[in-house]
Amino acid sequence: MKHWLDRNSNALQALAALITALAALAALIGVKVQIDANVRQQQEQSAKDIYREFLNLSITKPEFADPDYCALKDGENVGAYENYIEYLLYTGDQLLGVSRDWEATMMEHLAGHRDYLCKQHDWSDDSKEIQALMSRFQSRQCKAFKSSCG
Repeated sequence: MKHWLDRNSNALQALAALITALAALAALIGVKVQIDANVRQQQEQSAKDIYREFLNLSITKPEFADPDYCALKDGENVGAYENYIEYLLYTGDQLLGVSRDWEATMMEHLAGHRDYLCKQHDWSDDSKEIQALMSRFQSRQCKAFKSSCG
């Protein structure tokens, strides 16, 4: 046995170094996977928190959540309403960044704001997710929509 170890010591040392390198590589990959999972979990939690805040805002401002846009558009609250819509879009951006499963929920929220959203055409300052969402929204909701404001 000693003879065999003496003859193969270089090969055994190389094998040991290879195993050590593979173990280090596996540890690095494991750390990367864990970090990515933590980042994803934080993004999901943040998106849910933002959605919860949006729902709370909708409860405290029902005149914006279910608006009479015809009355709002020329009133003193039009700026606040536009900011509400911006927060709605920001919420959608965060949610869609986590999962496409949120699109139906966002479409439901957007539908109540057709009078405002169907008049808007430039989403170029928004994220690609919001640009795509608004494109789909407008193609589904705005083509046959007649504004109730006259």
